[in-house]
Amino acid sequence: MKTTAQSARRDFLKKSALSALPLFWQNDLPKPGDLSPALSDKKNPTILIRSSWNDKNIGDIGHTPGTLRLLERYIPEARVILWHAAPRPVTEALIRKNFPKVKIIQGSFSGNADTGGEIMEAFKAADVYIHNSGMSMNYGLFNYEWGGTMSNLAPMYYCIENKIPFGLYGHSFDKFAPPSEYIYRDVLSRASFIFTRDVESLKFIKEIGFKAPVMEFGPDGCFGIDVRDEAKGLAYLKQADLEEGKFLTVVLRTNTPHLDDTGKGNLMNPEATPEKQAEDHRRLDKVKALINHWVRTTGQQVLIAPEALKETKYGRTMLYDQLEEDVKKKVVFREAFWSADEAMSVYARAHTIFGMEPHSLIMGLALGVPILHARPVAHGRKGWMFRDIGLPEWLFDIDQAPASAIIAELTKIHQDYPLAKKKVKDAMAVVAKRQQETMAVVKKLATSSTRSS
Repeated sequence: MKTTAQSARRDFLKKSALSALPLFWQNDLPKPGDLSPALSDKKNPTILIRSSWNDKNIGDIGHTPGTLRLLERYIPEARVILWHAAPRPVTEALIRKNFPKVKIIQGSFSGNADTGGEIMEAFKAADVYIHNSGMSMNYGLFNYEWGGTMSNLAPMYYCIENKIPFGLYGHSFDKFAPPSEYIYRDVLSRASFIFTRDVESLKFIKEIGFKAPVMEFGPDGCFGIDVRDEAKGLAYLKQADLEEGKFLTVVLRTNTPHLDDTGKGNLMNPEATPEKQAEDHRRLDKVKALINHWVRTTGQQVLIAPEALKETKYGRTMLYDQLEEDVKKKVVFREAFWSADEAMSVYARAHTIFGMEPHSLIMGLALGVPILHARPVAHGRKGWMFRDIGLPEWLFDIDQAPASAIIAELTKIHQDYPLAKKKVKDAMAVVAKRQQETMAVVKKLATSSTRSS
């Protein structure tokens, strides 16, 4: 019997550009070295950035204002166009409020310069094209749907043919199921830069032969985030009776499908099988132990906050409702999902943030708040990012580390909070240095462009 993966690969071969690989590899297409434009010191370059993968996940919201702030800070002369392949009303409201000069465009990439509308107009104007932070450049990690892969790669082929420098900013790489590696290696080796948000991803793409001119560690764009909604944030703190600097924030990621899932599930939002439910039970027992220890030893509060929309349901039923009554009195469960600016205004007042996914933790570090990351290793190489900025002691494997180890590190943070704050400051200095260096690469490409505006 043929497996689903085998069937997917046959479908991949039929539908993908693999049938035309000899054409892609002809000498008429420029190689990576051919993409370096002659210096012309362009004063007002246009940067086109594709971002904002989802409005139902705090990280997918946070990538966008973070990277936009870096572009504004380090390339203030640039005209920035933000491309959303699909409407993102939550993110778009956030961007319009905080980045009024950024033009937002929506729609799919057609590749037809004459009939492609504002998307193709943006590509014609672009001096640099950036695919923002995430893990979308994988095949077989979440699914075997070739259409989604081509929607990411086709714009890059257009850039290659039209000599537009392009690159990936703060990306993670985990899987290129056969035979997709050939396509990805061909396209991304022609990128002007690939910045990976974890060192393990960088090792991976080097090992399989990627040859882009610049391949380096570059932190997730979300590290640049500084947006706030103080009115909403302070109102929520007052409503929840949370005292500044005296509450632990706990951010979950459960083995559960999206609230509107049809039942298929994926790596990050799996179908609720007995095995996945048992795994959640073991993980959340450790989180409950952490909450119990915090409340009973410090007397301070806990906020259970949502990393993703689905946790406004599962965080309650699987964690909050399971707490013992004496502890529950000190725990606040946030009922509603939020945008990144309100979250930032609340996180800024937290004592420490514990999380199973990285982006609320990134926001915490950007605000100077200590963090603990107990991630499921199966969620990918992105889990190493905090080690790579100098915080290995705050990184745990949720499935292997005992609750006592996580509790011990939280206790150290609480007992010597000035030291913990210094660790945050030192880690963010590493981040800031890499942000400056990575943006210098983008600026050089943009301002050296020979394309006409």
